[in-house]
Amino acid sequence: MAKTKIEWCDITVNPVVGCSTGCEYCYARNMNNRFKWIDDFSIPQFFPERLEMLEKIKRKVIFLNSMSDIDYWNFDWLKQTLDLCENNKSNIYLILTKSWTGFYCMWPYGKNIRIGRTINSQVDFEPWVSEHVDYDFISIEPIHEHIKLPGNLNVKWIIVGAETGNRKDKIIPDKFWIEHLVEQCKKRKIPLFMKNSLVKIIGEENMIREYPNFILKIEGKRKYVS
Repeated sequence: MAKTKIEWCDITVNPVVGCSTGCEYCYARNMNNRFKWIDDFSIPQFFPERLEMLEKIKRKVIFLNSMSDIDYWNFDWLKQTLDLCENNKSNIYLILTKSWTGFYCMWPYGKNIRIGRTINSQVDFEPWVSEHVDYDFISIEPIHEHIKLPGNLNVKWIIVGAETGNRKDKIIPDKFWIEHLVEQCKKRKIPLFMKNSLVKIIGEENMIREYPNFILKIEGKRKYVS
């Protein structure tokens, strides 16, 4: 378990470290290079002892894979993790992936487990246009171009953030990209959460930090709805 700088959750728990996608801007790989949790980040590894933390945490929003993509978890890893989540329903568990067709989408998980899809550019939405996709939220991070949300988009929450770090070809978002995303979310009544990486681009006074109906923020305190 770790306190986190990820603004849209309370803590992170990472039973799996590693991802085979190989994104150039990968924050998780850079973190692993620094702390050396595993030798080869492209080969995910399971740390079942970390799941014990889930039995002790109550009424929190927990990001379960900030250091991996669930698409590379095997069945046993997924079963052990989601079984513990099912047994502690006071928390909201958030999981992210870049995949459209993972086997986890067929898992009969409860409403306290929410699966999101990571988007970086417009082409990432193409499967959404032609297929029925059932994700709870999307994370447009890092945003790499102007995004037009598909007409059939059906999600409960959108998170957006800029690329961080000092990569040579780092993409800095245009202010218009963010402003247009705000307009689209307002029109569709989709809660939008902007990460702090956007403050320098749009200004603190224009920052929006909204939560979906399963994570409500009331009088400065979060109320979790399962």
